[in-house]
Amino acid sequence: MLPANNVINKPFVFLVDSPSHNDLYDGYSIGMALRDALRAIRIPCFYTLATCKGNFQSALSFRLPDAIAQMQPSANINAIPFIHLCMHGLPNGVGLTDNSFIDWQELRRLLFAHNYAKGRDPYICMASCNGFNATNMASAFDSAFNILIGNMGVVLQSDVTVAYMSFYNHLFCKYSNFDTAVQAMRHASGDHNFYYAIGEQVKNQRFSEMQSQSFNNPWPNPQPSF
Repeated sequence: MLPANNVINKPFVFLVDSPSHNDLYDGYSIGMALRDALRAIRIPCFYTLATCKGNFQSALSFRLPDAIAQMQPSANINAIPFIHLCMHGLPNGVGLTDNSFIDWQELRRLLFAHNYAKGRDPYICMASCNGFNATNMASAFDSAFNILIGNMGVVLQSDVTVAYMSFYNHLFCKYSNFDTAVQAMRHASGDHNFYYAIGEQVKNQRFSEMQSQSFNNPWPNPQPSF
């Protein structure tokens, strides 16, 4: 087995883009713009245009493992994908180009492809409105993500593009930590509703809430009288 200090970490962005019909009509989307900007500053980026649920499922189930395999061709390379989802966001899930809808639990099931390939939860970047609501994938028994980055509310396309460009620049090029990189998102975009969450902490919080509810109400369902 190789010593830990011989392992080379190779982070990259796995970008799944599901723009509006108007963006596709014009031939260019904010996902494409971010892809081109990342490649310009030599941040590896795998891009997939997913206009329907079938494309989206295929991107996470097949293209993501293939990208991981390409980025770690030998045992001493550790590929670290940042799953970047650029699409319409709703409080309870995400919407795709064809108006199909994926709720948080369905997204969680699709993300298991990452867990199978890497043996751990993914890093997820939600480039959408209400993206921070993806923390609802986590439960008392499943952390769902390693770290999740997203916006708490409605966000402009210009702001989300500038924010993530700054985020990746700080994380990949300046070797900043997540706290510094997310602060940079806020400063660059002027939108202070970008946050990050650690999956294990969310899981522990949900577990504590569940325990508290069980303690206060030992009979979760109506019980017959004695």
